[in-house]
Amino acid sequence: MEEFCAGLVSLLGSKAFANFVLATGVAVAIVSVLSAKSTAKRKQTADLMFGTRADAELTKGYKRLQALHNAPDANIRSFAKDDKRDSEEANDIRYVLNHWERICVGINQGIYCEKMLHEASYSTVMNLYAQANPFIAAIRESTGKHTFYQELESLAKRWEKKPLVKKTTPR
Repeated sequence: MEEFCAGLVSLLGSKAFANFVLATGVAVAIVSVLSAKSTAKRKQTADLMFGTRADAELTKGYKRLQALHNAPDANIRSFAKDDKRDSEEANDIRYVLNHWERICVGINQGIYCEKMLHEASYSTVMNLYAQANPFIAAIRESTGKHTFYQELESLAKRWEKKPLVKKTTPR
């Protein structure tokens, strides 16, 4: 037993053991920081999702976009032209597009969790992009700037390749 205790004391006092303890501590700290960052990103995303539910302007914009898309006599591209650029319809459309463009930038910067947004807002983003695409194209054509809403377009195209999968309910 004495030999065991002496060996243990020798091991605990060794430089290799001290390095092992230090490396373990650093590894635990790194995992802790990454875990906290991931949790903060998910919390930020949840706050965003719940906060937008109360955004009356955003709801109005979605409804306006859908109504214009479904109207047989409306040309959504016309709201990107100079004579209608400041109309209420154009402002509503831009509000929704700007909202999602900012979210896309937040995803790209690691502020928001794309997986959570994909699961919660897939249909919204895909419908929004499909309905607003003629408006976006008209803005790009009239301004000559092809960067308008490029982050939203990139997100929609990325999500188009990863559609939601129907979940099966276990019995």
